[in-house]
Amino acid sequence: MIRKKKQQWRPLSIPPKYLAGIFFLLVIAFSSTALLHYKSRMEEIESMMHQESLLLIHFLTEGAETALIGYNEINDLITGGLADQLRLIEHMDNQKALTSEDLSEIAGKSGMYRITIIDRDGNRIAWNTPPGHTPLLRNCNPSSQLMPILSGKTEVLNLGIRESDSGKGSRLVVAVARRRGGAIVGNVDASRLLDLQRQIGPGRLIRRTGTDAAGIDYIIWQDMSAIIAATPNVTETETIQSDPILSEALKQNKSTTRFTIFKGKKVFEVIKPFVYQGNRFGLLRIGLKIDHFMEAAAKIQTRLLLLLALAFIGGLAVFNLIISRRNELKVKNAYLREKLFSSSILENMADAVMAVNTEGCITLVNGAAEKLFRITAADVIENPIGKILPECETLLMELIACKTTSCTKEFECVIKNRRIILAGHFTLVIGTENFPDGAFVVLRDMTEQRSMQKVIDRQDKLTAMGELASGVAHEIRNPLNAIGVLGQRLDMEFSPTEDEQEYHHLVRAIVSEVYRVNAIIQRFLKFARPARLMLMPVDLDKWIEQYRLVLEGEAETKGLQFTVKAFSGCNVSIDGEQMQQVLLNLVRNAVEATNPDGAVAIETGQRSGNAFIEVGDTGKGIPEEMLSQIFNLYFTSKDDGNGMGLSIANQIVQAHGGILEVESHEGTGSVFRIVLPLA
Repeated sequence: MIRKKKQQWRPLSIPPKYLAGIFFLLVIAFSSTALLHYKSRMEEIESMMHQESLLLIHFLTEGAETALIGYNEINDLITGGLADQLRLIEHMDNQKALTSEDLSEIAGKSGMYRITIIDRDGNRIAWNTPPGHTPLLRNCNPSSQLMPILSGKTEVLNLGIRESDSGKGSRLVVAVARRRGGAIVGNVDASRLLDLQRQIGPGRLIRRTGTDAAGIDYIIWQDMSAIIAATPNVTETETIQSDPILSEALKQNKSTTRFTIFKGKKVFEVIKPFVYQGNRFGLLRIGLKIDHFMEAAAKIQTRLLLLLALAFIGGLAVFNLIISRRNELKVKNAYLREKLFSSSILENMADAVMAVNTEGCITLVNGAAEKLFRITAADVIENPIGKILPECETLLMELIACKTTSCTKEFECVIKNRRIILAGHFTLVIGTENFPDGAFVVLRDMTEQRSMQKVIDRQDKLTAMGELASGVAHEIRNPLNAIGVLGQRLDMEFSPTEDEQEYHHLVRAIVSEVYRVNAIIQRFLKFARPARLMLMPVDLDKWIEQYRLVLEGEAETKGLQFTVKAFSGCNVSIDGEQMQQVLLNLVRNAVEATNPDGAVAIETGQRSGNAFIEVGDTGKGIPEEMLSQIFNLYFTSKDDGNGMGLSIANQIVQAHGGILEVESHEGTGSVFRIVLPLA
C-alpha cells in the first residue's frame, strides 16, 4: 500500500514581500484606528470639562450676585433706619434748638454712638461725647465732606463706614439736612455690618468654594488694577493688560476657556466677566484640576502603543481589549466623579434649580426646589413642568424655541394653596451628543422681601400723612379758636332787634361746628404724635385670655361663633392698653364684616422667631384692588367709618417693632395678623 504524505502548512509559504505588505497595512490600519480613537476620546473629555466649567462659573456668578444683593439690601435698610432717626432728631431741633446735653440724652435712648449738629458754615455747634471717649475738637471743620447737604444738592448723605476718631471701631455715618441750616450727622456701630459683609460677601464665597471643592485648583476675581478676591493659594497673577486672552475675555459677554499653567502645573481655566447691575467688575477665573484628564490621556497613549504592538504580536489582542475596557471604566468613573461634584454644588445652592428637555419635561430638580415647591425629585422627573409650575412652562418653551440665551422675570404663583413671588433666571443649554438641548431656571423666593417692602412703603406713606396732618392741624387750629371765641361773644354779648331767636341759633351752630372741626384736629394730632409706649413683658396667651370676655361680647352682639386658640407659649413686650385698642379694632372690623351665621377666631402662635396674633373671619373679604389702600389715613369702605382705625392700629404695631399683615379673599373672609418680636 502506497501511503500518501500529509501536506504540512507552512507559515512562511507567503512570499516575504507580500507578508511585509500585509504587516505594513495592518500597522497603518491599527495606527489610524488608534489615533482616531485617541483624538475622539480627548475631544469628548475636553467637551465634558468645558460644559461643566461653564455651569460651575455660572452658578458661582449667580452666588456672588446674590451675596452682593443681600448685603446691599441689608445696608440700605440699616442706613434708611439711621436716616429716619436723624430726621426725627432734626424735627425736634427745628422746634427747639438742641444742645449737647439734649444730644447725649437722645443718643443714650436711641442707641446711637455719636450725634453732631453742624451749622450752615460747617462748624459743629452741638454734639454728644460717648462715655469713655475723648471730646471732639472745636476746630474740626467737616464742611468739605458735607458739601452736598450744605449746598442744598441733597437731603440725605450716606458717608459710608469709617474708623472711629477715638479708635474704638468702625462706624456707619449718615447725615441729613437741617432746616435751621447746616446738617445733623449721626453714626452707629458698624462692626456687625462689616462682619455680615465678610460672612456673605463674594470673597468668602470664592474662598469657601475654592477650598471645599476637590476639583478646583484656584478661583480668582480681578480687575484692571489688582486681585479683588481669590483662594488662599493665589498670591499673585498676571494682569489683564499683559494677557491678550484676558483682555479679550473682558470685552466678551460669554465665557472663555483655555489650558494654562499654574504653579508649574497644567490647568483648565474658564474665564467670564463679572457683571453686576449692568456694570463690569473685572473677571472671574476658575482653574480646574486636570489630573483625571492627563491620566486618561496617558492611558490612551499607552493603549496606542499596545495597538501598534498588536500588529506584530497578534496574541496580545485579548490583553489589549481588557486594557481598553479598563481605561474606559476609568474615564467613566472620572466622568461620574465630575458629575457628582456638579450635583453637590446644585444640591447645596440656596436657590431652586429646575431643568427641562426640549419637550418641557423635568430632567433635574435640586434640594432647594424640592423644599420650595414641597415635592420630591422621584415624583416629578420626566413629568411636564406645567403640572408643577405652569408660569415657567411658557417661558422655558419660548426660550428653547427662539434659541434665546437667557432672560429674567419676576412673577406670582400658587404652590399648594400658598401664594408666593418668585424671581426666575431662565437660561438655554446648548448640548452636545451626550447632553441634549434644553433649558434650566434658577428661582428665588422673593415673597418675604416684597412683603417687607410693602410694609416699608406703607410706613413711609403713613409718616408723610402724619406730618401733613400735623402741619395742617397747627395751621387751622389758631384761626379756628379765634372763630369759636368770636362766636361765643356774639352769642353772649349781642342781641339783634329783629329775629333774635334765629340769630342766636345760627351763632350757636357756628360754635358747634367749630367744636366739631376742633375734634377732627385733635384726631389729626393724635395720629401725628402717637402716645408714648409703656412696654411691659407679658405672657401673650394669658394676655389674650384676659380680654376673652370683652372680645366675646363684640361677637355675641351679632350672634357669631367666637373661638380663641392661645397656645403659643410666647413672651412679648407690649403696651397693654394700646395693643388692646388694636385687638378690639380688628375684632370689631371682623364682626362687622361677617354675616350672623359666620365665625370669628383669634389664634396665637410663633413663626420665624416672632410671635403673632391672628384675627380671622368668614366675612365678605376685601377686594384685591382695595388691599393696598386699607391702611391709608381716612380710607374707609364703611358708611359711618372715619378711616383712622386701621391706620392707628398699624402705627401702634409698628411702634412695637412689629408689622400688621393682611390676607383676604373676596367672598371667603380675611385674616389680620399682628407680628411682634419675642421678648
